[in-house]
Amino acid sequence: MSNTQPSLEQLYRQIVRTVALGTLIIALIAFVVSLVAYLVSQSIFIVVILTITVITIIGCSLTLLLLVRNYQLWQAIATFGIMVISCEVAIAVWLSEISLSVVPFLSVIILLAGLQGNRAFSIITLLVCIGAAIPIITFNQSPNGLRIDPHLVTFLEASSITALFIALWAFLDRIFAAQMQALYIADQRAEEAEAARNTAEAARQEIERRALEQQRLLELVAVLELPVLTIDERVLLVPLVGHLDSRRAEALRQRVLKVVAERRAQAVIIDVSGITIIDTAVARALIDTATAIRLLGARTLISGIGPAVAQTLVHLNIGLEEVVTAPNPEAALRLARATVGV
Repeated sequence: MSNTQPSLEQLYRQIVRTVALGTLIIALIAFVVSLVAYLVSQSIFIVVILTITVITIIGCSLTLLLLVRNYQLWQAIATFGIMVISCEVAIAVWLSEISLSVVPFLSVIILLAGLQGNRAFSIITLLVCIGAAIPIITFNQSPNGLRIDPHLVTFLEASSITALFIALWAFLDRIFAAQMQALYIADQRAEEAEAARNTAEAARQEIERRALEQQRLLELVAVLELPVLTIDERVLLVPLVGHLDSRRAEALRQRVLKVVAERRAQAVIIDVSGITIIDTAVARALIDTATAIRLLGARTLISGIGPAVAQTLVHLNIGLEEVVTAPNPEAALRLARATVGV
């Protein structure tokens, strides 16, 4: 909306500028022709026509000046309307024979006022035009004007009607051009919106792809961090390396229990030779893991308990009565195979 409103304002200004410029050109031509005619005949009617054309030239020039200097649109329309009404009054007073022919020119003012988009301004303009038209039509009924040659009357009527048609054509032409430009802007905005939507969709798909890739990497890290190796169809080996904290101990229990249930293993060897430090929570997590494995119908063997880990378990008063221990994975494997009968 913030971009469309200035564009419409410029289009409306261009419409008023076109009408005022067209009227100015017609007035200049009429002034030149009337001036030549006055030099030939020096008729009082030509003086009246010259006066009307001068009023028209001044009014159109002021209208164009206001538009160039970026005054309010209603000010330019009001200036143009005052010029038209002044010419209508002058024609009604001095050239009453053609006043009815120029009254329809007031409709141009009403059309231009509608561009402002201000209902109050449009209504006021309409009332002013009606108020000007009624006296002009009434004045036309009385023989107050100067008598004009019928041929001149015909020429002036034709000229006024031509000017009216040109003004209406200019107005409608600019309105049509404004509509076409508005449609072009709407299509352009629609294309920009579609491009933005496609860009957003591509970005969303890229984010989803990266999220899936990251998830796969995390799963791979989890597998590499806590590998569960199949020695044979009944024995599993779980080598632990590095620092075993509560998080890794919980992940170890979940992974081992899942693999034991899937492969129906009967013995699980947990090798802790790669662990140098163990605390109470981790030790209890290992005992709980062994207990859960036993509930699944398999036995747990722990191999590679070093001196430091053994002293820690004794100091923490954590016994491994339910778990078979072995010095290394090879010895644990022999015990496991002997246990399951392999």
